[in-house]
Amino acid sequence: MNKTITALLLVACIFLLYSQFSELAYKFGFAELKLVAVLENSEKMKVKCDAYSLGFFDEIKLQNKYQKCINDYEAQGFKLISRSDS
Repeated sequence: MNKTITALLLVACIFLLYSQFSELAYKFGFAELKLVAVLENSEKMKVKCDAYSLGFFDEIKLQNKYQKCINDYEAQGFKLISRSDS
């Protein structure tokens, strides 16, 4: 019984510390960015442009690289079929 209560308290403390650390980390600029786009051409060939970063990063530079990938494929005749920015 004591082991179960101790384990539950330990899990609760870890969760509390993690949630506070995450909130504090985002306030100081630590973040996650994930961008995914799927493009398809007339021959049903699919390509994927993606960008992912975790930590301290230059969001504008990452967005520009991601958009350049999309623009390059659209210039080759691919059409954007799905896009997920988070």
